[in-house]
Amino acid sequence: MRDYFYEKFPSQFSSIATQRPNGTVRGHILADPSVIFFGGADWKNVAKDLNAIPMSDRSRFVFALFMVVLTDQALYAHFRDSYDAWRRRTNFPKFGWSGFGPHNENPFKILWAPEREGLIDSKEFLGAIPEFVRFFMDETTSCFRQYLPEVDLLAFFNAIKIDSGYTFHEGEIVSRVKEEFELLTNG
Repeated sequence: MRDYFYEKFPSQFSSIATQRPNGTVRGHILADPSVIFFGGADWKNVAKDLNAIPMSDRSRFVFALFMVVLTDQALYAHFRDSYDAWRRRTNFPKFGWSGFGPHNENPFKILWAPEREGLIDSKEFLGAIPEFVRFFMDETTSCFRQYLPEVDLLAFFNAIKIDSGYTFHEGEIVSRVKEEFELLTNG
């Protein structure tokens, strides 16, 4: 997962459709002139976006996408004082869409949408969950220690679990990721 995340994921992510919000959203509402969105409501673009990703990389791609969106949104919602440093370092597109204003989607929909549309091999996906959750926790720990040492890791992982978005429960993959996450953060 690590090799994939750092070597293949960035170029594969660049193949999916993005939308640049209007100037009011960029300049005044978000105060971020470089912000772009991907996915749309409920990741309506999932079939088109994943079509460019080889089936052999699809589970890792979805996991990597989920990881960066979840981290971005959790930092924004629960560690706002550290978010600007994170944003300057990553400048990752937002999951959602923009119309009259910005609309961020629940990160767990990244796991559910491919399952909902039958675009992944669920058995392969389910088998890769323990490795992914361990990678997510290890990389978050490493990254925060190096670049955001003021963010308490236990508080960060707990913030994910207490966030209202964590109540999303569609699909088998979301449930299994949460089970593994609970196991590793509670034990």
